Amino acid sequence: MPWSPTDIVGIELVFFGDHGGYGLDELLRSTAGVLGKGVFGTSYKSELPGKNAVAVKRLKVGFLAEEEFREKIGEVGKMVHENLLPLRGYCWHQNEILLVYDYVRMGSLAFRLHGNEGRNKTSLTWEVRSSIAYGVARAIEFLHSRGSDFCHGNIRSSNVFLTDSLSGVRLSEFSIARILSSDTKLELVAGYRAPEVTNAHEVSQKSDVYSFGVLLLELLTGKAPLDAFTKNKGVDLPKWIRSMFQ
Repeated sequence: MPWSPTDIVGIELVFFGDHGGYGLDELLRSTAGVLGKGVFGTSYKSELPGKNAVAVKRLKVGFLAEEEFREKIGEVGKMVHENLLPLRGYCWHQNEILLVYDYVRMGSLAFRLHGNEGRNKTSLTWEVRSSIAYGVARAIEFLHSRGSDFCHGNIRSSNVFLTDSLSGVRLSEFSIARILSSDTKLELVAGYRAPEVTNAHEVSQKSDVYSFGVLLLELLTGKAPLDAFTKNKGVDLPKWIRSMFQ
């Protein structure tokens, strides 16, 4: 992650609970490999000497003023559930934010279903797929139980991480929309986005349910919902569904 030593003077890496044991300078010096680029930013794998690897998401989109950001991110950091990938820590730095998560070795559901041009696809039994769906549903139920204004906001297979047994689930990137400023215009992935959602600020518990339904279809068919996207016409989800069963 390209920060120079002068960039981090006085900048604190804040942890939740008893996690941590390292500073921002150590995190930035660690080996960083790009895991992927998503709607909200780029994710890196950082290898910390003598410690477990972590995943670091680097956000460069517009977010709340510092005081309000720290309040909202504190709420996210308190969300603990066996089917959520917990936020371990964060760093506020001018126009950029780092979010620290556990690194999940087995990777995402998207990687297991679709792989790199199909070469890394994994055969998932129906029992495993059912367990994955159940785990994601439990994570969503927990988030929605926090209050009517709490939702995930970006449910998709690349945000569903699998444990070593493959059937264990950790849903990541929950509630990031809560820390974005109101003037941020950010489009979510078309295939999972509910029709009424045009940017990240319009997500809701109802749009979470829509996205979860798309994820279920992806688990059932093994096909990415992006196949439903047609240039200049948007997403024709009913047509995509019908094509799976013809």
